[in-house]
Amino acid sequence: MFNSPQKQLINPDDLLGSREIRFQDRRESHYPQLMRLCTDFNFSVLQLQRKIFSHLSRKLVPGPLEFVLALRDETSEYWYSLSPGVESLGLLNDYCKTYEIDLLHMHLIGDDVDDQALHNESFY
Repeated sequence: MFNSPQKQLINPDDLLGSREIRFQDRRESHYPQLMRLCTDFNFSVLQLQRKIFSHLSRKLVPGPLEFVLALRDETSEYWYSLSPGVESLGLLNDYCKTYEIDLLHMHLIGDDVDDQALHNESFY
């Protein structure tokens, strides 16, 4: 089973390539949860190919393709993944359906748990 969502920076130096998956038509979507999050709440679905170190060839080689639900930070222009990397859009759709409330809370309210903990400690 998957873990709850966590916001993690997608380091471009760790990738061989990436592309954004666009959802165009609500009526024809096979992934309604992903369609809703992307069109209504400005999330993005990215297909990533990470670099992995091969012990046989002793160099970086392409890893398996993975899909993540991501947000782009407007100020820094960095991508942040909110889901673990999964091997299909169907699995990502299921993940988003399971953790929809957590994902929306993280996006709309924020993920300032660390800031709040620091504030509470300084109060006492």
